[in-house]
Amino acid sequence: MVDLPKKTRPRLFLIDGYALIYRAFFAFINRPLTNAKGENTSAPWGFANFLLRIREEHEPDYLAVVFDAGMSEREVLYPEYKATREKMPEELEASLPRIRELVAGFNDRVVELEGYEADDVIGTLARKAVEEGLEAVIVSGDKDFYQLIGPGVSLLNPGRGGPAGVAEEWVDEARAPERMGVPPTQVVDYLALIGDSSDNVPGAPGIGPKTAVKLLGEYGSLDALLEAADEVSGKRARTALTEHAEQIRLSRRLVTIQRDLDVELDLDAFRVQEPDRPRLRELFLELGFRSLIERFSDGMEGPEAPDGGEVEYRAVTDPSEISGLVETIRAAGIVAVDTETTSIEPMRADLVGISLSWEAGTGVYLPLAHEVPEGDLLDQQPAGPPPNLPGLAHEALEPLVKLLEDPEVPKVGQNLKYDLLVLRRAGVELRGVAFDTMVASYVLDPGRRTHGLDALSTDLLGYAPIAYSDVVGKGRKEISFARVPLDQAVPYACEDADLTLRLRERFLPELKEHRLEHLFRELEMPLVSVLARMEWEGVRIDAAFFREMSERLSRELHAIQEEIW
Repeated sequence: MVDLPKKTRPRLFLIDGYALIYRAFFAFINRPLTNAKGENTSAPWGFANFLLRIREEHEPDYLAVVFDAGMSEREVLYPEYKATREKMPEELEASLPRIRELVAGFNDRVVELEGYEADDVIGTLARKAVEEGLEAVIVSGDKDFYQLIGPGVSLLNPGRGGPAGVAEEWVDEARAPERMGVPPTQVVDYLALIGDSSDNVPGAPGIGPKTAVKLLGEYGSLDALLEAADEVSGKRARTALTEHAEQIRLSRRLVTIQRDLDVELDLDAFRVQEPDRPRLRELFLELGFRSLIERFSDGMEGPEAPDGGEVEYRAVTDPSEISGLVETIRAAGIVAVDTETTSIEPMRADLVGISLSWEAGTGVYLPLAHEVPEGDLLDQQPAGPPPNLPGLAHEALEPLVKLLEDPEVPKVGQNLKYDLLVLRRAGVELRGVAFDTMVASYVLDPGRRTHGLDALSTDLLGYAPIAYSDVVGKGRKEISFARVPLDQAVPYACEDADLTLRLRERFLPELKEHRLEHLFRELEMPLVSVLARMEWEGVRIDAAFFREMSERLSRELHAIQEEIW
């Protein structure tokens, strides 16, 4: 983020739409972003993040996104204008409606005037904004806008990322000369002389930036320079000025931004408002922008029960409830199982709790080894330590263990190999492993970037689950799940089991439709247990052999080092 000048009056940010769209698209040209449907989302992703950054870091009072519209007067005046530009890539053109949807979702206004480029609309709006007592901030990396910089008008170059990245830059009247070599009042003349290959503006052949700066410094203006062209000392520059004067004047008309168009400065429409969060969230779902979905899920309701009511998530801490719970699950004939542990490594993970779901919208969490939350003292907790159930070896939990070990009750899970190993470490053999949603996702779409529960729920169920980091924290502040308070553990754990069960219902008809059910059930699912057994047994190695090889390699490395020295 750049250091901004102190704001003394309201600011209107005028965004050069196509400049930002092209920049976002080509930032990912080597590795384009796509959603689940194969739609190129590079430009929408970059544009959405840019709008968010503008709002959060610069806090504009007013904002408008400006686009070119139709054939401009410059193209009529000079048909070769921008003729050397390549046609807009089809993928980028196809994503333009998405950009407009994004702007609408942010409750920002699009401004365009038929027959005029965005530059001229921005120039006019900037002038009117200053006249109304506002400060205009033009957001673009186009050097043509330097001619507009002046009292009340600044330029924000948004920069770009990547290996050849350019930092964001704020340019006001004081800084403009150091960037262009000439003050804003001479920018039009300067551009007329050097031309612009990207817009196919011819300029003065043979006159480059350094010569243009020098000549304008000596003569003050393009008109004065052309009048005294015969007196210019350098032969190359003198020839260009005398033989191509009309071409230079044409170039000046092409690079001059108009500031007197018939376009309204509608401050009521341009006023920055709260985004339409539900609308943006739905759009982000379609585009597959998971991180943005999470940011726009604040205040949103969680997953609903199938009948549209609220979900029923709760903890079971009374051992006497276990028998009734197991009977309910057995009557349902299926159960989703998810374990909460102390580690992502199953062979090192201790079981903290188990969540179960047997019907969409339901979920129970069975706490087994929760500890006093970080920073709390036992004597400060009237209720005592967390209300854990007794261990799985306790007779009160025997019905639960028998349920988990019953091969006749199908078990559903997300990455069941992990749960199988964790439960085995806890003395329980999980049987009836019937449906792994992560495996089903891979069978149906092996090209997916990720098959994690959060991504699948977001993309396929339209709901961004509670993130694990939201429960345990990140980095140095991360705690063990065992220290997560029960009121936070319950919705997180139950939600995982519930969403896993719902994903199964989503995947089942797709597996049948694509004739992949046999592959899934007969090959992939049996491998889950096989791989779990392999991981449990481990791999025996010849320790003596590897010790000897390590010593030999160390000797060889030392000899090579001695030879180099």
